[in-house]
Amino acid sequence: MTTAPAARPGLVVMIAFFVTLSGRFTLERVGLDVPIVNDVRVPLFLVLILSLVLEAHHVGSRPAEGSHALLGILALLGYQALSVLWVPPGSITGPMLGDLLAIAGLLVVYFNLAAWDRDRVTATTLKLFHAAAWVYFLAAASGRGHQANGRWAALGGGPNVFIRIMILGMITSLYLYLRYDEKLIWLVPIPAFMFGAIASGSRGGIVALAITIAVALLAIRPRIDFERIAKPLALVAVLGTVLVITAGPSIAGYVQSRFVEATIGQGYASSRDVLFQMALRIFLQRPILGTGLNGFYTVTDLGFGERYVHNLPLSIAAEGGFVGLVLLLVAWLSLWHAYAAVPLRERSLESRIAAYCGIFVGAASLFSGDYYDARLMWILLLLAAVRPAPAALPVPR
Repeated sequence: MTTAPAARPGLVVMIAFFVTLSGRFTLERVGLDVPIVNDVRVPLFLVLILSLVLEAHHVGSRPAEGSHALLGILALLGYQALSVLWVPPGSITGPMLGDLLAIAGLLVVYFNLAAWDRDRVTATTLKLFHAAAWVYFLAAASGRGHQANGRWAALGGGPNVFIRIMILGMITSLYLYLRYDEKLIWLVPIPAFMFGAIASGSRGGIVALAITIAVALLAIRPRIDFERIAKPLALVAVLGTVLVITAGPSIAGYVQSRFVEATIGQGYASSRDVLFQMALRIFLQRPILGTGLNGFYTVTDLGFGERYVHNLPLSIAAEGGFVGLVLLLVAWLSLWHAYAAVPLRERSLESRIAAYCGIFVGAASLFSGDYYDARLMWILLLLAAVRPAPAALPVPR
């Protein structure tokens, strides 16, 4: 008697990825300005939850190891939502509450998917990131989405979103190379994605990439086989040189003005230094609980241009105080504890690559983005940490 193969997550993973990557869009442009109703995430989430229920109902409950990692993140999000009780008068908190609720919903969905079949879900997600990187790169290379100053962007996202997709495309290229018999063809996109990352002009994203590489080298340093990596590095170097020679002149002037003259010559930091100082000052003034959710924007009154700090820990410090920072640290430590609980030799390639992707997005969150922009960090780190619990052994009769 043969047993039916275990059900495996399929379409629901693709829907979850689309909902995650689509960001937040409202229907105000078409005249619908009713809160919640005009947020396209509402119907998308309904479709996602329905697809998860329909696809997984025949599987039953799946226990997971590392569930405390999810609880640590939800505790932070819950505290941030609770902080609306002490926001300054006039603070607008509705959209931020919606963002926190959306992050929590995505995390619960991905937790259930990871408990079901973590490595399959993560592998599919990484491949989808690779495909998305190609879509974003080709859209930007065609000239669509560029900002007025020449910075590359695509599909409605800004340059800081664009570079995150480009770097994730590079990391997933490496994943595909390692997963599929180390065929060099999988490394060919890396120079193109790196070109797109530089063309975005996002200096914080480049620094975040450097941080990720440093972390990775520290982790794998004892096991580096220089003979094994010589050929892949040579291929990437040659392709990169060809790309710079052929396409480099099109952005050479922009790179000179953005990275060399503005950053090195003039010390231009896109007002990040000012925002960081303001956040630190607010934290020192209200060190225990902070200003509450979206209180930074209300207190600083910087106008429409700057609504958040562009640094996740400083933003939580300003709006959540010391309590928020402790919960942020607990969330990160919970993820690390769940990830480190698996011996190194037993960690899957998917788990390790998801961890590096999450580290990169987390490093990028030190220089750009708000709470909702950090969702990829939480999701990827959760996929790295959570795994299905081992099947129970049959009780001998």
